[in-house]
Amino acid sequence: MGMAASQARYLGLTARKTNVEYEGQQINQARTALGNQSAALWNQMLGLTIPTVPSITDFTELQYSFNDGIANYTISDIQSVPTVTDEDGNAYNKLVTYYFYEDVYKGVETTNSNPQVQAVNTYETKYVPDTDHTQTFNSVQYDTTSDKFTLSDGTELTLSKVTDPGMINRYVEANGELEDGQSVYSYTDADGNVMYCALNPTELATAAADLTFNGIKEDKVVTGSTYMLGNSIAEKYDPTDPRQQVEVDQLRYDFDALKDVPNDEIYKYTRYGQTFYTTKAELDDCIAKTKHEEPEYALSSKIDFQPALTQYYATTLSEKVENTDYAIMDDASGSGRYANIKLQNMSTKFNLKAEETTNQAAYNDAMNQYNYDLTKYEKQMSDINAKTSLIQEQDRTLELRLKQLETEQKALVTEMDAVKGVLQKNVESTFGTFK
Repeated sequence: MGMAASQARYLGLTARKTNVEYEGQQINQARTALGNQSAALWNQMLGLTIPTVPSITDFTELQYSFNDGIANYTISDIQSVPTVTDEDGNAYNKLVTYYFYEDVYKGVETTNSNPQVQAVNTYETKYVPDTDHTQTFNSVQYDTTSDKFTLSDGTELTLSKVTDPGMINRYVEANGELEDGQSVYSYTDADGNVMYCALNPTELATAAADLTFNGIKEDKVVTGSTYMLGNSIAEKYDPTDPRQQVEVDQLRYDFDALKDVPNDEIYKYTRYGQTFYTTKAELDDCIAKTKHEEPEYALSSKIDFQPALTQYYATTLSEKVENTDYAIMDDASGSGRYANIKLQNMSTKFNLKAEETTNQAAYNDAMNQYNYDLTKYEKQMSDINAKTSLIQEQDRTLELRLKQLETEQKALVTEMDAVKGVLQKNVESTFGTFK
């Protein structure tokens, strides 16, 4: 190898060695950054709080209660206060808050989100003569001896006296009141049609008469109009009905919107077994504001897509009544628990019942929060572990590459020493000629 070639080789090895060293520095910097990330994850993990399972004892407390013969009272708070002495010499040393539940009759306002209101006629069923089924017999006479009806040609006419009160009432409604001595008789024609006539047999016994028998049919007569809400029929409020009067009076007391509404503009209807009251204005508003005529609702029923209907009902609700009063509370047993109570506003001392009660709702809320926090904690730990594993994998890859560079650097140093030796010999052989 000539001097120039050896020099070029030496320079190439030097450049390559420099690149290896530079790459090694880059890898060390990358590993340092990974170490900083790993430390940050470690600190994040140390900053996590491990959720603690709530103890049911934290939600259990001693609950005092007493009964005055009318209601059950529960004591919610007891505070020691400076002694207060009344005119009878009773020294009250506690301030007690207690409550009980009382049934209260009151009105409730609600809405019917799908009222399906429509105006409908009301009908009354009446009985009228059925002129399609009629038959007249001429010269009918009655034989008091045989109790038979006969025609002038001697033909016997088979008539039946009507004794059914309901049928008699139908005849009277259709044809008018019976005259003195008249009864209702029926005749069945060859087609099975039953027809009726009012007659006085005594009169026929003295003078024959023509008799016309008519059928009776039902006829529906429009008597007014009302509303239907779905399948429920709305009826006008009846102030003579004691129950309705009590309910409406309570609703008018509770809600100003009903105070000035006339009786004949209040309607009631039944839904889900509950009686609701509303007003004519509300019902008409539902009908007027239906979206049936709008293009996008054209295929819907006219009772659909109506605005919500405001409705009211009266019911008995249990309400919490709370009081605070001075009290004397004694520990007669020496057990640390109060045995009886004397309230300032009551003349009698009452025995106290003490029992441990658990606020189950609060405990359930605490357990739900614990489960949420635990899930969150486990998710955070899982994320940290996943990131740590990724960092460790990247660090192992960099470490392996660094070892490869170290091996390569050693080989370069060895080769550079060899080339350096060749250069030295070349210098000595070239320039040592003139020694």
